[in-house]
Amino acid sequence: MDKKNKRLKRLLSVTIALTILFGLLLGLLIYTNFDYLAFKYLITQKYIYTDTLDTVFDKYLKMDPEGKYFRNFDDLVISLSTMGITFENKDKYTYLYIPEAYEAYKTYTKDKGLQTETKVINDSTVYLCLTNFSKYSLDMIKENMDVLTSRKNIIIDLRNNGGGRVDIMRKTASYFLPKNAVIAKVQYRNRTKLTKSRNKQTLQYDHIIILQNGSTASASENLIAALKDNLNNVTLVGENTFGKGIGQLTIPLKDGYAVKATTLLWYSPKGNDIHLKGIAPDIEYTEQDTLEYAIGLMDNMIHAAA
Repeated sequence: MDKKNKRLKRLLSVTIALTILFGLLLGLLIYTNFDYLAFKYLITQKYIYTDTLDTVFDKYLKMDPEGKYFRNFDDLVISLSTMGITFENKDKYTYLYIPEAYEAYKTYTKDKGLQTETKVINDSTVYLCLTNFSKYSLDMIKENMDVLTSRKNIIIDLRNNGGGRVDIMRKTASYFLPKNAVIAKVQYRNRTKLTKSRNKQTLQYDHIIILQNGSTASASENLIAALKDNLNNVTLVGENTFGKGIGQLTIPLKDGYAVKATTLLWYSPKGNDIHLKGIAPDIEYTEQDTLEYAIGLMDNMIHAAA
């Protein structure tokens, strides 16, 4: 009985201590955010011109708050803040997703990623069409590794690939690069970091042709730069790429919202800045039959090396 009472006393002591700690943390949180919380309360609970609030919520969040301004006020503040940043810095990649737009974005990303394609072209060459960099496109690569390793040459199609998740791009690049090869030099707000290949070079080829156009952007440009700067068997065919040498972080919020902001600049392994410049092709080709042209070019390369 005494042991049971001691356990109960210890449990009670711990509970009291945790309650006090929680109260202190809550008090600190309120104190450090008092100005914002006071402003939020004033506008959402006391401001008399509610028709104006309805208009603002509809304009910037595309919603009818139905008098419940407090619930989505934080999202409104984020939306107005990101719009101000965009206006001042012309940074069109920093913004708030409303729930419908965020769901549409996730659906589009999945559908686009599932369009990733691998196929054998002939006895010497395999084809990989990367439509974006998502877990879906990475899964397609993993599932078709037997196809990708079945030939000694590859054509990688990055036309109209607008990018995607940087971590997926790095994993993709790692298949093609020697371990510890530099993929990019990344500049964050307070530090610079070299991102490197972490895996063994699973995909090794005699010749690599990359197809690109003006809609090849962001992470897909980083993949091009990583392969081009590290390997001596890469030929770029097509048009100058888009030129997006910056990256964003997306954080989901409550009620289906998400906020996206530019958080990094990246440079090629050799230190080249491609932002607003793009990457020029080795061979410019703008006709519709780019893939057929690349297949012929690959055959010529193979025969020349024989």
